[in-house]
Order: sequence, then C-alpha cells, then structure tokens
Amino acid sequence: MQQLSWLPTHADLSGAIGQAKRIEDPLQRLHEAAKLAAHQRDFTLTARLDKLATAGIEQNAAAARLTPLRVALLSSHTVDHLLPAIRVAGLQRRLALSLHVAPYGMYRQALLADDPALNAFAPQLVVLALDAHDAPLQLPLQAGQAEVDAAVAERVEELRLLWRRARERYAAQVVQQTLVPVAPPLFGSYEALVPASPRAVIERLNAAIRAAAREDGVLLLDLAWHAAAYGDGLGEPVRWHQAKQLVSPALAPLYGEQLARIAAAAAGLSRKCLVLDLDNTLWGGVIGDDGIDGIQLGQGSPSGEAFLAFQRYAAQLARRGVILAVCSKNDLHVAEAAFAHPEMALKRSDIAAFVANWEDKAGNLRRIAGMLDIGLDSLVFVDDNPAERDIVRRELPEVAVPELPADVADYPARIAAAGYFEAVSFTSDDAERDRSYALNVERKAALNQATDMEGYLRGLQMVLRVSRIGAAELARATQLINKTNQFNLT
Repeated sequence: MQQLSWLPTHADLSGAIGQAKRIEDPLQRLHEAAKLAAHQRDFTLTARLDKLATAGIEQNAAAARLTPLRVALLSSHTVDHLLPAIRVAGLQRRLALSLHVAPYGMYRQALLADDPALNAFAPQLVVLALDAHDAPLQLPLQAGQAEVDAAVAERVEELRLLWRRARERYAAQVVQQTLVPVAPPLFGSYEALVPASPRAVIERLNAAIRAAAREDGVLLLDLAWHAAAYGDGLGEPVRWHQAKQLVSPALAPLYGEQLARIAAAAAGLSRKCLVLDLDNTLWGGVIGDDGIDGIQLGQGSPSGEAFLAFQRYAAQLARRGVILAVCSKNDLHVAEAAFAHPEMALKRSDIAAFVANWEDKAGNLRRIAGMLDIGLDSLVFVDDNPAERDIVRRELPEVAVPELPADVADYPARIAAAGYFEAVSFTSDDAERDRSYALNVERKAALNQATDMEGYLRGLQMVLRVSRIGAAELARATQLINKTNQFNLT
C-alpha cells in the first residue's frame, strides 16, 4: 500500500464500499465513490470502487462536475486488469474516463488499418502502451554504436508514423509509454558500455523516444523511470509468461495513477497552488515562541537541513510555475518576519498569497483561493499537523491534502510521488506564473482601496500586443485553450 502513500488510510474501506453500494441515488453513490477513492487502496478494493462508480458515471458525469474523456489503450502487453485502476484514479482527478482497449498486440493495425471499433469510439487520448518484448532490434552483441543508432532510429520512425496517424485520424493527443528494461544483464555493471547489450539498446531507444516525443508534442508515460523507482511488480517474468502482464495486479493502482494524472493534465485539471503551513513545516519549532533565532533551519543540524531542503523543493516548484501560498495560525507580522532568517530558501516575495491569523484553516484556504482567483480544486495543502489535515479534508474535500511522513526530509519525495502538479508542457510564462499571481493579488488589494476606477486602471500601465500565434507561442496557446475554467473553444 505504500505505493499510494500520499493518500490517507481509511479505517474500513471495504465496509464503506459495501455501505455505499446500498445508496439508491446514482449521483449520491458516485459522489461517495469519489470520496472513497481518495484513500489508499489495493487491487481488490480498487476493482470494487470501480464497480461502484461506473454504474452511473456516464449519466451523472455532468452533475458530478466530472470531465468526460475517451481514452484508447493500444498495447503490446495485457492491460485489461489495469482498467479499473485507471478509471478510479481518473475519478479522483475529476475525470469520467471511457476506455477502449484494442485487441492484444494489434496496436499497429488499429492505427494503420481501418479499425471500425476504434473509429466509432473516436478517442481523444491515444495511449501506446508498449513493452521491451515487442521491440527486439535483433542486433549481434558485437554491433557498434552506429549500427545500434540506425536500428533505434528506424524503430522510432515507425512510432512517429503511429503518432501521426492517431492525430490525423482522430485529432487525438498521443501518450507514448517508455519501455521497461526486462532482460537480465549479460555483463553486470559493464552492460551500459556494450552498445548492443539488451539493456543498453533499450536505454538508447527510450532516449530516442523521449527526444522524438519532445519534437512532436507527444506526451510520455515514463514507465521506465517508474520501474527504476519502484522495481518489483514491473516486468516480472512469471507474470509475463502466464498472462503477458507487464504490470502486476499489485501495481495496478499506481499505474492507474500515473496514466490518470497525465490525462488530467492534458485536460487542464492539474493542481496549481501549493499552500504551506509554517511552524514545523517550513522550519522546526514555533516562530511565535522560539523567535527567529530559535527555529531549526539550515546548516548545523539534520532537521534544519531537512527543512531547508523542503524549502528549496518548494522554490523549484515555483520556478516551474506552481503558485506558492501560506496558510498559518500565527500573528501576521511574526510570520512574515521569519522570512528574514538568513538561511531561508524561500523569500516573502515568493509567496503569492500570505494568510496568517488565528482563524480556522478551512476558511483561510477559501480566502486564499479567492485572493488568487482560482478554485479550491487547484489547491494542495501541506501541514505537519494530522488534526489540521483531517479537518481540511472533511471541510474542503476539493482541496488535495497529502498524508505526510514523520520526517520532513521525506516531504519532497512524498509530494512529488503524488503527482499533483503533473505537466504536459513548460513555457516561459509558466516560469513567471508565481510572480504574476502575486501581482494580481496586489492589484486586487489596490482595487479594493481605490476610489477612482479610471485612475486605478491607468496606474496599472497595461500594454496589449496582438500578433499571430507562432512556434514560440504554440505551447502557451494550447494551455489557454485547455483552461476550461476561463474559456473553452471546443
């Protein structure tokens, strides 16, 4: 269950699913399924949740404020046992996923020939779920790098043809799964230095796939990276020989999470804002009691270094476009003064919305969403206090609240594993987003104090430039089209 460790545990998830099955109203039953999906779950419980949710999801998706999305899985390995996990993970991310699975191993025919079933399904997202067994390049071990590169290039060109067909025929976004190395090493640590060794070839092929995907605007389900991170359960020989399963049932919930978060990001549903508690979250100790010189932060102690590392991770998220906010039970002037600590990695200017008072945090999170003009479903709230986390989960189920490990040193890995901020592009505008939201908060504050609207607008000194969309602006234009909370051109 540790693979979904960012989710809280349920005291009796099995019993709760049984009770939810007795709910007669399909919409209410769907809402309950979505609530239960936000807990740690294994393969069996995930399958039960899927049955609970799918009974009325098509008829009630709009009323439940779910975004419908048609996803086609074209694979060279068995994926049927993964479908419940994909749908449940999608439900958790406000998606109503309809899934189509092409016949096993027939991914080429599905796209290159005229597949009536796939045509009728009309996928919006096409996932090419391939595996290393399907990509043998039949090279002698003594082959040189040039020969390997030529064979890799030929294989990647075949994939690019499939990507083009998916786009041309269905106007679909394509997700390419990278290949999990499954062959045992022949040379030990020397394997990577032999160009035609099985593992070296797969690594070269994955590198070429990543480069081609970047050029062609194809998204990646980087299963090879996840295999390195999680190991057991991907590419097990017994599972492969018995059922051609690349992903074991035990890892199905995690696979569903990885694919669903990409689908959600493609639909513009990734989270936008990391809201941080302060005391014992960004530093050790209580700033109001210990003072700026008494908190644990920075070099000199293991805990101080861990808090500093977490701050640096938050700062890196801000640089890639995540908005940072603070929600703390503190006196405002005391909390802000802490950011003058000489070893603070985060500065006060990095925080777009700063709320510190003695009111309840659920109410303050509503206030932060209002200040930033984003939905509650855009927020991720990080607090070391389990009681505060439980209150926010109960009062504001739209807000993502990760379950945190005991040691702050593990906070960055836990938040990264949760995939709240999954991206499908990165532009220069993303890098400036945190600052732009901070300026918007300042403008709103100025507007609330203004008595002369015309003078206020003139003081903003805004400049509008109109031009055609070029290559440099294409990624940002796509992002804006996907922002369905602002407008939708489809």
